Amino acid sequence: MPSARNTVRLERPPARSLGDVIDAGAARLAKAGVREPRRQAAAMWAWLAGSTVGQVWLERPETSQAGIVQRFLAAVERRIAGEPLPYVVGMAGFRTLELEVDANVLIPRPETEGLVERALAWGTRASRWGSALDMGTGSGCIALSLAVEGDFDRVVATEVSAAAMAVARKNVERVAPRVPVEIREGSLWEAVSGDRFDVIVSNPPYVSETEFEALEPSVRRFEPRLALVSPEGGMEHIRQLLDGAREHLLPRGLLALEVDSGRAETARTLATEFGWGRVWIEHDLFGHPRYLLATREQ
Repeated sequence: MPSARNTVRLERPPARSLGDVIDAGAARLAKAGVREPRRQAAAMWAWLAGSTVGQVWLERPETSQAGIVQRFLAAVERRIAGEPLPYVVGMAGFRTLELEVDANVLIPRPETEGLVERALAWGTRASRWGSALDMGTGSGCIALSLAVEGDFDRVVATEVSAAAMAVARKNVERVAPRVPVEIREGSLWEAVSGDRFDVIVSNPPYVSETEFEALEPSVRRFEPRLALVSPEGGMEHIRQLLDGAREHLLPRGLLALEVDSGRAETARTLATEFGWGRVWIEHDLFGHPRYLLATREQ
C-alpha cells in the first residue's frame, strides 16, 4: 500500500468561463484570417446554446456549458475551413425574418431583399395584391417576406430541388405567416400549370459556367450550383421566365426578376422581344442594375 506522501491527488482543471471559450474561438478564427472573429464566435455560441448574441456577451463571466464547448469548437473549425457562417449556424436573416438555411439553399442576399421591396412597393402603389408567385423559392425567403409584409390573399412558391423544398417548408412552419404559403415541387412553370397570379417574383440562376468557376471559394464550394448556374451564358432561366410568365400573369400584373448586373440590358431587350408592354430596370443598394420589372397591359 503506497504511503500518503507518495499519493498524487488529482484535481479537475478549473471550468472555463464562457468569455474564455469565446475568446479562444475568436483567436482561432482571427489566426485563420476570418473577418470579425469575435462577432462570428459569439454568433456560433448563441446558435448552439439557443440564445442570442446579446445574451452571450452578458453571460461572458459565467461558467461555460461543457456540453456545448466541443460543438462550438467544431463549428469554429468548419468556419475556418471556409464554410459560410449562415451554414455553420444554420440560420440567416432576411428583411424581418430569421430563417433556417443549409447547403441545399442559397444564403439570402441583401440584393434579394431589394427585389421583395419592389414587389411590395408595386402592390402598395397599385392597391393590388391578390396572389403572388415566387418562382424557385430556395429557403422561402421571398415568398415568406411577401406573405408577412404584403397584403396578398395567397402566396405560392415553387422549387425544383426536393432538398431545398424541405428547407422552405420548415421555414413556413417556423414563420407561420397569417397568409397561406403553398410550396409546390416542379421545374419552372410545370408546378403552376393553369394558374395565374397578380405578381410573379423570382431570383433565378443567372451565373454562367465560366463565372461560376471564378466565384469566391465560399460560394463555389458550399452554395448549391443548381441555384446559381444557368445555361446559355447565364440567360436561359431568365429567357424561360420572360416567356412563360406571359401565360401566368394576370393583366396589368407585375413580373419582378433579379438579374445579373452585367446582363441587365440584355434581359430588358429580351423582355421587349417577348412582347412585354412596359419594361424597366432598377438598381440595387450598391448602385448596380439588378431588377427587371415588367407589366402586361392586356
